[in-house]
Amino acid sequence: MDDLQTALFLGILQGLVEWLPVSSEGVVAAAYGLLLDRPLDEAVAYALWLHLGTSIAALVAFRGDVLQVVRELPTLLRAPSPFFRFLFTATLVSAVTGLPLLLLLGEVSTLLGNAAMLLVGVLMLVTGVVLLRRPLGGTRGDSDLTTVDGILTGVVQGLAALPGLSRSGLTVAMLLGRRVDRTQALRLSFLLSIPASLGVSLIAGLDEGVDLSVNAFVGVVAAGVVGLVTIKALMAVAQRVNFGVFVLTLGALVIAGTLWVMLAS
Repeated sequence: MDDLQTALFLGILQGLVEWLPVSSEGVVAAAYGLLLDRPLDEAVAYALWLHLGTSIAALVAFRGDVLQVVRELPTLLRAPSPFFRFLFTATLVSAVTGLPLLLLLGEVSTLLGNAAMLLVGVLMLVTGVVLLRRPLGGTRGDSDLTTVDGILTGVVQGLAALPGLSRSGLTVAMLLGRRVDRTQALRLSFLLSIPASLGVSLIAGLDEGVDLSVNAFVGVVAAGVVGLVTIKALMAVAQRVNFGVFVLTLGALVIAGTLWVMLAS
């Protein structure tokens, strides 16, 4: 990307929406695609690249939990805690589920051209419905987590590789449906985001053709700084506000914008 202002804008946008259940990948990819008139696979690759900044911000914000996980690594083959086993299982399952979907996106983009961006809008509508119907949660905490919780959460996190499906929205909804405490569900969701976001951002940067220019790194820095500054406030907002109607509206706007671009070209 040669436009510094656009890189900064997209980085700031990523830093803000990553902590909300609105699919940061979908929002940033839609903004990239519609602003620059670029195909879906390129837009998604750049959106995933910017996750490098917010994953580093999450590492800093959740450093205590991350250190706890690191200390437990030697127990992996002996007697890991339910908390560690959950994170390990969910991360593994999400990788197995999500990587094939990321590879498929390139084929979809080539096949549908500009119309592929409609997929983002449609999946945002799906996210909006999930958020509106989100369960209330329960009282389960770290010590109550099971392997089944990890598998189910990993599957929905993997599905969120599709732009428009909110990773945090789907994982929190799944955990709440499993009767996990609301605050713990949000915390676990963002802990799971760290390895997932680091992995996909490195894949995007190394294998998906992202132009690793100075501006691309400026976007990552902007995402990281804004993400670190806003994480606590926006996570508090995400706990209290149901973003279902907002995401439904956003999805409809993405669909309308894509149709406008298609008709105008």
